[in-house]
Parts: sequence; C-alpha cells; structure tokens
Amino acid sequence: MVKLMTIDVWGTLVPVEPAVKAVVDAIHRSLGGRVPYQTLHALVNEERRKMKLNRRERQEVVPPIYTLLNIQRQLRSRGINASFDVYQVQDAIDEAVSRLEVQPYEDAVEAVKHARAEGYRVGIISNVLLWRSRATRGLLANLGISQLVDLQLYADDVGYVKPAVQIFEAARALLVGDVVPDVYLHIGDDFYEDFLGALMAGYGAVLIDRWGQYTKRDVTESVTCRAYIVKSLKTLPLVLHEAESCVPRSQ
Repeated sequence: MVKLMTIDVWGTLVPVEPAVKAVVDAIHRSLGGRVPYQTLHALVNEERRKMKLNRRERQEVVPPIYTLLNIQRQLRSRGINASFDVYQVQDAIDEAVSRLEVQPYEDAVEAVKHARAEGYRVGIISNVLLWRSRATRGLLANLGISQLVDLQLYADDVGYVKPAVQIFEAARALLVGDVVPDVYLHIGDDFYEDFLGALMAGYGAVLIDRWGQYTKRDVTESVTCRAYIVKSLKTLPLVLHEAESCVPRSQ
C-alpha cells in the first residue's frame, strides 16, 4: 500500500504569532520607532488578511517583498516618511523568523513521527506569508523537524499556493512519482487553503481545529473516508486507521 501524508507549517506544526511579531519588530526598527508599534501591528495583520484573501480568490503567489511595499505605501499615504529599504527589511525578517525561539506543537510533531513509523511518505506543503520559504526552512532545520520529513514544498518553489490543485499534485509527484497513492491525507489548520484545497485536488483532508471553531468532538468524519476534523493531532492514528480501512483489501 502506498501511503502519503502532507502537512502545513504555520498554525499546524508551528504557531504563527511569534513570526508575525518578528515582522512587526523588523519594520519598527527600520523606522527608528517613529511609528507606534500597535499601528504597525495592525497594518501587518491587515496586509496578512488581504494576502490570504487573494490566495483564496486568485490562487496567486504574493511575494513577501510585495507585501512590504504595500505596507510602505500605506504608511506614506498617512503622511509617514517610511523610507526603509524593503530588501534589507525582508532579509532581517527572514533571519529573525529562521531563528525564532518557538516551541512546535507537540501533537503535530508526534503525528509526523507516527505517520513515518506507519510507512507513510511525509511532506510539507506551505504557502509563503510575510517571510520567504528559506526562513521557514531554516526554522524547521533548527527545530529538528526537517529531518522528520521527506519533502518540503513551498508556494515560491512552484508558483502555486494552496488551495490550488497544482501544489498538491506537485507534492504527490515529488514524493511518489507517477504512482497513485492508496492513501493521501493533507493536514492543515486553514479551512479554505488546507481542508478544501486538498479535497478539491481529489485527496483526503484533515483539519486541525485547536480552538473548536468547527467541531466540539475529538474526531469528526465530515466526508466518509475523505475528510476529518480533529481537535488535536493526538487522534491522527485513529484517522489514519479509518482512512486505510477504506482502501480495498486487494490493494
């Protein structure tokens, strides 16, 4: 049986809030503290919201540096002299994110280890946010997560973002070639990008719903044999068992 699992990074394997703070810190320093920190924090979060909306509607890769240019334009429209070098700030953001002192979600790390032990090929699929993929790669290497997976695939590698079918197809091809996997589950925390994206690509999906937005149960099978919502990835062994039990025994 050919078994494949892919997993998102930010919000799934690693909390995203410390990285967003690193972005605000870098911009704040570049402006010499001339703009209130809370103003910058709100602006960064608004640009992040618009970026995610763009991904859902247009499925376009938005380079992080373009977001920095947008922030710069927003500040200037408010009469603020935002004359920072976007390239230097982007490098500073990437460096800070790659060196974050952050604890990964233990249930997610254990889920990856369990899948590997059960014979799954495991890959990472992640969109780029306000930092480039090299920053995420650096962080996962520092956290010891890189060595647990067979592949890391980012939107700026392939020119497609979740929920686009192409990024899931690229991960499958890189992990198992032309073979059609018997089980392919993608795990993520975003309902549109991860959950619906994987389903639209024709694969199974697991939505990690840590804050109980979609379910109050430990495991909810939303679509038989294909879609699951879980409160914690501690229940992944049960989900994998259910998904595998759907495969015809001859396989």
